[in-house]
Amino acid sequence: MLAGTILQDGKYTLIEEIGRGGFGITFKATHHYLGHEVVMKTINERLRQHPDFAKFERQFQDEARRLATCIHPNIVRVSDFFVEAGLPYMVMEYIRGETLGDAFVLPGIPLPEATAIHYIRQIGAALQVVHNNGLLHRDVKPDNIILREGTQEVVLIDFGIAREFNGSVRQTHTGMVSEGYSPIEQYLTQAPRTPATDVYGLAATLYALLTAQVPIPALLRDREQMPSPRELQPHLSAAVNQAVMRGMAVESRFRPATVAEWLQLLPGNGVNMTPQALSTYAVPTVNLSAQQAATLLGKTAQNRLHKPSALGQPNPAISPKKMY
Repeated sequence: MLAGTILQDGKYTLIEEIGRGGFGITFKATHHYLGHEVVMKTINERLRQHPDFAKFERQFQDEARRLATCIHPNIVRVSDFFVEAGLPYMVMEYIRGETLGDAFVLPGIPLPEATAIHYIRQIGAALQVVHNNGLLHRDVKPDNIILREGTQEVVLIDFGIAREFNGSVRQTHTGMVSEGYSPIEQYLTQAPRTPATDVYGLAATLYALLTAQVPIPALLRDREQMPSPRELQPHLSAAVNQAVMRGMAVESRFRPATVAEWLQLLPGNGVNMTPQALSTYAVPTVNLSAQQAATLLGKTAQNRLHKPSALGQPNPAISPKKMY
């Protein structure tokens, strides 16, 4: 699929590719009727011959439906969905700016505490809308948060592995994890799906913004102690240090049960409106089965992960650049 492709009888024209993975491709496009730029996601056309292509299509449309139910200023908006020439397309608003991963986590300079908290409170408000719609995002990290150009407003993107949750009922998790940001339950074959999963991702994102280091992966924390934010940045407040560590408790029962409860632990509401750059190395989303995780950790992890599952099926909506 090339730039210049016209879709929907002239309604849209693809301008350029801005992200590509094994299963999804993201383009900037022009909406000719309204005269503005949009973002369009579709499935990699190489997967047409895959025996699970119909399943990928359903997953892709499910992502669009999930995202469309979550209306909030800090959540990317879906404006259209259609199928053309055998491929599904999701149309979203085009957000000028960079992800927190690209803008801050790569340069390697920690953000001021007040600025980091300002961003985290916005994403926390967005996640409360997600949870009120009976969904979990399950991939909260700096690469999935865009800072709107010229503003201090951030937007949560990429609902490709979002899932419905049902109280504390044990449900199957996919094998999609983001090292350093995914809690232990996302590595397990069967575990409860609760808002505490996104609390971990949000707290881990704050950890990275404050320290310029990606947290130690949850699976390794039983053998390697994770330094607290204050151990890496002694000037940080005790309150923000405690909030991060409580939100990143390895076992979900020791975390605040909801994002609202966790946000109450954060200090103050004052905001430094001139953020400095922050960063560490980039952390990709990887497809990791329980069996692979057990190989990494040996017998201890094997016992923890219950019965090994088959490698999680790739989600067509995930792209490595994480633009959308």
